[in-house]
Amino acid sequence: MQKFLTLIFIALLGWLSLAPAAHAQGPAGPQTQSESFELEVIRLMNLERTSRGLPPLARNTQLTLSARAHNADMIANNFFDHTGSNGSTASERACAAGYAPYGWGRCYVGENIAGGYTTPAAVMTGWMNSGGHRANILNSNYREVGVGHTTGGSWGNYWTMDLGAQPRVLPIFINNDAAQTTDYHVTVTLTKEDVSSWGSIGPVSGVQISSDPGFAGAAWQAWSPTLNFELPRGSGTKTVYVRYSDGSQTVTSADTITLNEPVPSLSVSAAQVIFLSQAGSGQVVPPGATLHIANTGSQVLHWTAGRSQSWLQLGATSGDAPATVTASVINSGGILNGAAGTTAGATITVAATNPDALNSPQTIPVTLFLVDKIYTTFLPQIRK
Repeated sequence: MQKFLTLIFIALLGWLSLAPAAHAQGPAGPQTQSESFELEVIRLMNLERTSRGLPPLARNTQLTLSARAHNADMIANNFFDHTGSNGSTASERACAAGYAPYGWGRCYVGENIAGGYTTPAAVMTGWMNSGGHRANILNSNYREVGVGHTTGGSWGNYWTMDLGAQPRVLPIFINNDAAQTTDYHVTVTLTKEDVSSWGSIGPVSGVQISSDPGFAGAAWQAWSPTLNFELPRGSGTKTVYVRYSDGSQTVTSADTITLNEPVPSLSVSAAQVIFLSQAGSGQVVPPGATLHIANTGSQVLHWTAGRSQSWLQLGATSGDAPATVTASVINSGGILNGAAGTTAGATITVAATNPDALNSPQTIPVTLFLVDKIYTTFLPQIRK
């Protein structure tokens, strides 16, 4: 390892450190944060964990603030250590930032720090090549993480990773915390309380999983490291909820993912169609109603259209979206010869023939009113 790079970490129950290399002490200088670097470190760290069958860690706001604050302290006061300039430990700093302690009154937190590394990949490689830092990253008791990256000071780049678990917080992860998916079939990774039930939930006796925050219709089932789940169909942001129970108390967690489902989705412009006819005249207003059939998804959507009454006529009964279909009324069965005040009803049903299409079929109600008189109003034509 090059001498200008340094790593150090603190385990929960003791210290293990690599002594910093000698370096010149200089002014603190300006400080800048890089959230994109912080997020990339978390992504790389979670790849290390999931590749070994461990659940990811959820990014936590309080741990992030604590990590950033420790970087700022080290830069401003020109030191490199886990003990803060005020004598604080990583656990104490996390608690001060609002991280919840367990029943014994302390926050369950471990910490890795590094100086000099200029990229997320470099600092992660350094940590994973160091036994103590690697053990922290792969500790199965941790459930959350916060990473701070700050430029400035003697080392140029300061990195702090605070890993922890807090009572009654059991994160879940859709597809190992992926941002998006094209398949509505997903895998949900669950966590559990491996630190202590003191002030937290006890051993989990069952879980519910649902896309409904009220868990309507969701059955209790045994806890498992992963559960298969089907997201609600259609592209968009989807949320999955998991309720944990230890038999006397519950904890609810959620995660979101964007579903970009490559399937067709049927859309029909009209919600209802109304016709008027002057009794006995055969006149119908409007003479035809237009239905616009569209595909709001992807791929090609094939459709068919049908009507429930013979007096309702369709200009087309099948095709590919987008398409326009005209519905009109004919005097089948003498429907237009009825008495004024008569009302007749029918439906138009449009269905996609693609087996995986969404929002299909759609039914549009049609109403025909027979009236005494239809009055026609002519508007004046204005020419310039």
